[in-house]
Amino acid sequence: MTAIDIQFWKIRKREGRKKPWELRWRINADTYSLSFLTKVLAQKFQSQLTRAAETVGEEWDLRTGQPVSWTRQQRTWFDHSCDVASAEWDGAAAGSRKRLAESLAEITMAMLDDSLKARRTRPSDEILRKALKQWAYRPGRIASEPVPDDIAAALAWLGQHTRPVAELADDENLRNLLAAIKKLQNGTQAAATTARTRRAILYKCLDRAVTAKLIGTNPLPAIRTRRNHMDDAVSPLAVPNLAQARRLLWAVRELRGYGPYRDRGPHLFALFCLMFFAGIRPSEGLELKAHQCHLPMGGTWGSITLEGACPDVGELWTDDGERHDTRGLKHRSRKTVRPVPIPPELVVILRLHLLTFPPAPDGRLFYDGPDQAKVPGQVYRSVWRRARKAALTPAERASDVARRPYDLRHANASTLIAAGVDTAEIARRLGHSIRTLLTTYAHWIRGGEDAANARIEAALSATTITDSVLTCENGNDGPATGQPGEYGAA
Repeated sequence: MTAIDIQFWKIRKREGRKKPWELRWRINADTYSLSFLTKVLAQKFQSQLTRAAETVGEEWDLRTGQPVSWTRQQRTWFDHSCDVASAEWDGAAAGSRKRLAESLAEITMAMLDDSLKARRTRPSDEILRKALKQWAYRPGRIASEPVPDDIAAALAWLGQHTRPVAELADDENLRNLLAAIKKLQNGTQAAATTARTRRAILYKCLDRAVTAKLIGTNPLPAIRTRRNHMDDAVSPLAVPNLAQARRLLWAVRELRGYGPYRDRGPHLFALFCLMFFAGIRPSEGLELKAHQCHLPMGGTWGSITLEGACPDVGELWTDDGERHDTRGLKHRSRKTVRPVPIPPELVVILRLHLLTFPPAPDGRLFYDGPDQAKVPGQVYRSVWRRARKAALTPAERASDVARRPYDLRHANASTLIAAGVDTAEIARRLGHSIRTLLTTYAHWIRGGEDAANARIEAALSATTITDSVLTCENGNDGPATGQPGEYGAA
């Protein structure tokens, strides 16, 4: 509301109180009071209220008896970031929700009140991060589940000890925050992709702060910091060659587990083969169903039709509370499919897999345990670590080669590029853009250098450029230079 009448009572002193000087005022029929340590502070606050009352169009909050603009300036980063997490929840992919929570948590850790008073009661950083990631930025959880005492205490502390959003309108404060979120918890520099993600989420938060009138404009675009060079390329040191890949795949097939999980290795052998021979993502392979496979007899090429993926992101971030988020293909609509040709060797492997391990009731080729549940990410990564230990030499194990199952997909991409397959076709099979293909793989592929060098050498030595070498004897065939005595020049 716009205040039409504000009156003050005389500032009074109330003995025996920590803040003895009390200011009382009335707005229309509602009365308010605040206590101060000294009379001067009470008088200063009264004069601020008086000036605000003289401002035309100033809105007043009847809950506090203060201008609405003051409340906005005092709104903490913690409260604002919780609003952002809630607003971004609906419709977002589970992985995006998780990344948002993790990034907001690190930004909030850099926005904590660092005063001596706040440090005296501050919970550990581990508890604060847990409270932020798993509770504050997981909308609805606090209201639906009992909150552990240490988490509740951490959330209460955060509500009182994060700095106001309005501080980020100041250039120096914002630069300090940007410098802080470029670092990891151990103080080392974060990867460029991590820093980029955090800055993008900070930008989104500041945009919402403008909408909420907590700040006037988003100051982030005007801040120019030293750019971290993005290195999206896959290191050739991590990509296994053909011989290494085959050794790893056969090692997976020979692995044995225990009890109902005895056949984990042989069962997941075909999944890793799909990554290497077809270049699919692990989450796409885990969602592959029998009816999506065309596996002809006779040693000919077949195909698989990818219709979706089920990344393992955790129960907190999915709508149904399952750890896998069943969704469409990455960066594609839910209805988009991607047919991928598969070589005869992979056709045979998949046919044998289906004979040995019949599909789950919903048609999935890959599952885990007697209940045929979806394969957790930690399971296939654990199998891969065991295979790597069994298949690679000590020197290879000490290197970065094939540290992740995902490196099999990179090996497929590099093989197709080296084989001279059309760039657009490779990008289509892998399920991303040509630009991503080139920035991720092509610039470190060196297989075509010799052929390129031969063509360049042939072009440079072609006799069509000149039939003779320029020497002192034929140098006078060039254009006139205007020197004295040349062509009769004086």
